[in-house]
Amino acid sequence: MTESTAPAASSGFEPDILGVAGDVADPFVDMAQKARNRARVGSIRPSAMLYTSGIGATVDLPHIAVMPQGIDAWDKAYARMGGEPELVLVPRLLEAVRRALGPNVGELRQPPWLPDDLGGDSTPIGIPTRVFPQWLRCTGCDLLAPVASKVFEFENTRKHRPDMARFIHKTCKGRGKGADRQMKARVAVPARYLIACANGHLDEFPYREWVHGADGHPKECVANPQLRMREWRSNLGPQVSIECMQCGTTRNIAEITRAGGEGMLPACRGRHPHLPTFAPGDKPCQGEVRLMLLGAANQWFPATISVLVLPSRKVPRASDIVAEVQGLPPGQLAKIQTLDELSSWRKFAPDHLVAKFAGISDEDLWHAIQVARGEALPESAPDPGPSAYDPNYLLVPEWETLTHPDDFLTEDRRNGFKVHPVPVARSLTPAVHEVVAVDRIRKANAFIGFTRIDAFDRVGDDATRIAPIAISGKPKWAPATEDRGEGVFIRFAEKVVSAWEENVLTSEVWRAHVGAHERNLMRRQSRTAVELDAADRMPPPRYWALHTLSHLLIREMAMSSGYGSASLSERIYAWRETEGRESAAGILITTTSPDSEGTLGGLVDLARTERLEEVMLEALHRAERCSSDPICADRYPKDQEDFLHGAACHFCVFLSETSCERANRFLDRRFVLDLHAGSHGLAALLAGIEYGTAS
Repeated sequence: MTESTAPAASSGFEPDILGVAGDVADPFVDMAQKARNRARVGSIRPSAMLYTSGIGATVDLPHIAVMPQGIDAWDKAYARMGGEPELVLVPRLLEAVRRALGPNVGELRQPPWLPDDLGGDSTPIGIPTRVFPQWLRCTGCDLLAPVASKVFEFENTRKHRPDMARFIHKTCKGRGKGADRQMKARVAVPARYLIACANGHLDEFPYREWVHGADGHPKECVANPQLRMREWRSNLGPQVSIECMQCGTTRNIAEITRAGGEGMLPACRGRHPHLPTFAPGDKPCQGEVRLMLLGAANQWFPATISVLVLPSRKVPRASDIVAEVQGLPPGQLAKIQTLDELSSWRKFAPDHLVAKFAGISDEDLWHAIQVARGEALPESAPDPGPSAYDPNYLLVPEWETLTHPDDFLTEDRRNGFKVHPVPVARSLTPAVHEVVAVDRIRKANAFIGFTRIDAFDRVGDDATRIAPIAISGKPKWAPATEDRGEGVFIRFAEKVVSAWEENVLTSEVWRAHVGAHERNLMRRQSRTAVELDAADRMPPPRYWALHTLSHLLIREMAMSSGYGSASLSERIYAWRETEGRESAAGILITTTSPDSEGTLGGLVDLARTERLEEVMLEALHRAERCSSDPICADRYPKDQEDFLHGAACHFCVFLSETSCERANRFLDRRFVLDLHAGSHGLAALLAGIEYGTAS
């Protein structure tokens, strides 16, 4: 199974990106004068744009490092493409993005992408980027200089080898001494030190100021410095010194890594190099600065929202039509001002937009448009959305769809949805209530920003900590992608789950997990985060059990489906009954990708009665023994320990980051099956199932 890629177009590499605050990158300026060098510098997968290499991240290419720019620069790429951007028309996702970024968001756009013409010489269109960091170090003579100094020459002349894009120091004479040294071109690589703050800012390391300090030094050293970065190993670890070749001053960056060393760093300038902007002079950034290495794991944490695209109801409700109208691009909605104009719109609007309202009369659609504009009252009160932290808000509609298939279209090609029920094997009852084979499914993902130093959940989902993706801070659209695939949905009997859960809540093991979670939250959340309630962030026992079972099934399914375990992902529906919300207990295991279909049929085939029975029983049988037992089987947090798992480790339960929705937290085998001595008298959720070979 292949995955499409989104080429990243360079920004033309303007030598100084520290110019006017708010200057918008134009990757296509003076392209005719830059024909000698190609604009394309590499490629990333659409999923990487959301999770590893998105706006504001540093993308480490073979010879250079670049940073994808904010959506202001993307607008120029869309303009070069011509026509309308390809949209992700998912009203539920658009509404969730509006709650995060504000009501100005009117569209969800797929990344700009236009490939080369076969045999032609046109410029490919992709995600605009800038070289970052701008400071480079020659690999031959250790010369340290910014791109603006023009000491290094950019070279990207091979059309089909964007990975060869690099900066060259053509006058390098190496590290030796003597006037007779010969010049030889050598590659310059990014200098890897940066400065970051908790408010999402990122800046170059002040090499000039650092080596010369605050004392008076020759003016020529500051105005036109000639620096070298020397590295060597010692008993204390890597040592990096910065040397001014004009005045001979040398200073070691290791000073900053010592206790209290970060106090030597300058105040944050409030720089967002992906826009690029600086904090205004009358509102300087007060964030605590930290030394950061290029590519460090805590340099960039994405903030994304993902939803399943649900099928249409067999009998559409008025609220459903209003939701679809609200998902239309604002430009299309503005074309409909009267009932007569609606008929014309149906004739001349793009087919994929008109198809969303097939079977709906003009009168009903016009009323929905008026409701969406606030010109008419809805027939029922609109959903106000969550008033507090609610991790299950977006999951509830999906649960209702999967568990009430009679209310929705079993096959909805427009929304990429098709399911069919499968009989449950006798050996899996009474624990398993229902199995649904998901033949086709579509998932929509939106990127709303990123944080630095601390992940979004570590700052209490505080929206003020998210770095902006537009200069104005009020984007009119957000980047989004679509994935298609297949899956298996398993619903568990609520009577069995609730009865088991009541016993677990009073157990010694559960009390230990609750205490560890409270300690973990207190110790590891950001010092600048809002105050968090540990009880709100602690999933109930049923989540622990179903999450663990999901991991066991994914590990087993990877051996039979034709997909690697990293290609399978989970969606856990597990919450207790609350006011206005029924309880849920289910697992959805899917595989999705951004290509045309994203499915080979190997996973959905495992939903068949005899195959799912075999997979589940074998998964439980394997989980009875772990290579780390009895240590793993007996593990749960004691005393002052604060890890967020019990009988689970890399040998038996853990999955890759692409598969687990909770980063391998909240897992414990003893909640699912009997671990004998390791269970500590705790009843297992699937204790009634005979593990082993299916009958």
